[in-house]
Amino acid sequence: MFSINNFIHYLPEISIVFTTFLQFLFALFGIKKISNFVTLLGLASSLYFLIEAQVWPTELYSFLFKIMIIISSMLILFLKTKRVFIKYTIHFNILYLSAILFLLMIASSTNYLSLYWNIELLSLALYFMMSMDKTLIGTAEGFKYLVLNILASAFILVGAALLYGLTGTIYFQGISDFISNSSNYSFSTYLIPFFFIFTGFGFKLGMFPLGNWLIDIYKNIDTRTVTFISTAPKLAIFSVLIKILGSLVCFETSFILILFGLFTGIFGVIYALKSNNLKEIMASSSYINISYMLIALSLYTKLSIATMLFYWTAYIFMNIGAFAGIISLENSSLYSKQNNFKGYFYKNPLFSTCFGICIISLLGFPLTSGFIAKIYLLAGILNSGIIILPVIFIVIVLMIISVCFYLKVIKNMFDEIPYEKTQVIKTNSTNVYILYTCTFITVVLGIMPACLMKICEYISFYI
Repeated sequence: MFSINNFIHYLPEISIVFTTFLQFLFALFGIKKISNFVTLLGLASSLYFLIEAQVWPTELYSFLFKIMIIISSMLILFLKTKRVFIKYTIHFNILYLSAILFLLMIASSTNYLSLYWNIELLSLALYFMMSMDKTLIGTAEGFKYLVLNILASAFILVGAALLYGLTGTIYFQGISDFISNSSNYSFSTYLIPFFFIFTGFGFKLGMFPLGNWLIDIYKNIDTRTVTFISTAPKLAIFSVLIKILGSLVCFETSFILILFGLFTGIFGVIYALKSNNLKEIMASSSYINISYMLIALSLYTKLSIATMLFYWTAYIFMNIGAFAGIISLENSSLYSKQNNFKGYFYKNPLFSTCFGICIISLLGFPLTSGFIAKIYLLAGILNSGIIILPVIFIVIVLMIISVCFYLKVIKNMFDEIPYEKTQVIKTNSTNVYILYTCTFITVVLGIMPACLMKICEYISFYI
């Protein structure tokens, strides 16, 4: 039944649909100059309607994830690359807005049917975004992404069908109520549905051993598209995992997810140690940080979920900042290998410092948001009381080993070489401004994290 409250609730999505329609009109009449501005305006209006909408306390975590999706998408829209497909600005913006719409719908999903359709539509939008790069590599990697994501969606659908057979409902809350009221609950009864559902999400998050496609995507696809894929879709998936784990959480599920999280982090560290390519190292960084957040989520305590929310907020800024620096290096005719910007600090000190801050924040260096996020992560593990010592030990070892490859990314920038051999990055490019903005937020969250953490704790209290 239609009501004004329901209409207001969906204004963020309606705003993006309207902006996408405008982009179709621009494509029809060949209007290119204002396409990016209208896209940004549509995202800003969607963010405004989202903030103005009345949200139930139990929906606050979904609200936070939606805000992070829109803000990260706005920042990524400002990034500029030199790849050929950027000539098709309007087409890219149509696909970009479509992907954001499906991400918001995923975050709003309350049942497996709507989740499945939105995930499928998102996969198609991301596939066409990748395939706009007319190189053979871009097309091949886009097709690989599409096939694997269809397979992953099929696993989720099978798991949902099995859960429907066991509980008689496809709604997350209905399944949770059925299990909590069941007098003869047994984890083994729900093991097969659990296996299918989290195998599907493992593909999409890039969990080991299901995420080998992730490194190929990072290496061979346009860097702005990679930045979007590494941030926004994972936000939406984690917002859904919170809902799903609410119905399946128990010691066994937490233990299994912790194991997958630890193996994912170990794989990321091992791969990064043997790599010299910046984008490969960023792919490995994605493995490691996803493993940390997966561990925090799997514990499913109020503190661990608050930690995960804080970690995600910090991660989007330091990750986008690092990719903004990489795009700036690529646009200045430098390759994506760190030995190609040796001595860069002495000619571009501000850029090099900000880029270095984003990298060491991913590492977890003090006075950065990444450091605070990892401290909260360790506190969440200690507070959970589940397999404390082994998990703490492995996580700390992963953090220590990560120092080796994170620091080698920025080490060469501070090596002394003849001044004239370094190149200058344009300081007026939007990529550099995004880097500076993300660096500022990363440092502020590292120095003053208390306010954000209190918000995250308040949100986790109502989950």
